[in-house]
Amino acid sequence: MIQFHPSPLEKKTYQNKTIYVKRDDLLDADFSGNKARKFHYFLNQDLSQLKRIISSGSNQSNAMYSLSVLAKMKGLEFIYFCDHIPEFLKTNSTGNYKYSLQNGMKIYESPNREVDASMQKDEVSILIEEGGRQRESEFGIKILADELIHDIHINHIKNPYIFLPSGTGTTALYLQKNLPIRVYTCSTVGDDEYLREQWRMVENDETIFPRILTSQKKYHYGKLELDLYTLWRDLKENMGVTFDLMYDPAGWMKFLLHVREIEGTPLYIHQGGLIGNESMLARYQRKYSITT
Repeated sequence: MIQFHPSPLEKKTYQNKTIYVKRDDLLDADFSGNKARKFHYFLNQDLSQLKRIISSGSNQSNAMYSLSVLAKMKGLEFIYFCDHIPEFLKTNSTGNYKYSLQNGMKIYESPNREVDASMQKDEVSILIEEGGRQRESEFGIKILADELIHDIHINHIKNPYIFLPSGTGTTALYLQKNLPIRVYTCSTVGDDEYLREQWRMVENDETIFPRILTSQKKYHYGKLELDLYTLWRDLKENMGVTFDLMYDPAGWMKFLLHVREIEGTPLYIHQGGLIGNESMLARYQRKYSITT
């Protein structure tokens, strides 16, 4: 059985505020962050009766890469559906897309990322929902919740609360379900109602939904914003931690708007995804001529 060692909890200071960072990015090179937690269940299952893993999402998804590793480990074919692959990426592969292809991924463009209907009913295939949005993800996220309870106890953290940015919101949802403390999150893909819709797909009890932090400025998923890059670089320089460029800056932007209003000590969950920074940094360099 594959077991990840507990990730460290580091005490940091940013803008004169004490913030603990749960370093799930250090769990494993291939299954870091929330992907290690979401796919922990499948890592420990006997999949020898299957022939393939099928999933869908964006063309630079962190989940895509981790699933390509999972399929390779299990000796399975990996088929992935996305809505669009830019011509530049096809001829200049980089980041999660590049390394997933190297692991044997077969990727197809499909409107709205729709998975071929015949494959969904195939008895030798396992369908893993976009971003790991399914009940099996709770297995590994509950382990994270137990780690956090232990971290809070041994560090004597008073009045703690959790914050993490969300794509599908699966990690935030199952953390709140398995923790006796508050969990805050924010949407980085769609709007707040989109996030609630993702939660309703796996849980009917809305009383366990995390609290959503909002901001007046809307950030569009995957769109390059210079203020997000500037914040990402400032966090790196002042906290000594490299965060993901896709989700974390938008998350930190909203978090910092509210952190002074929320009573208690924040614990920020670092969800990994650093392989994706390779492609994001290249995009920022092309658009803004930045130097890293």
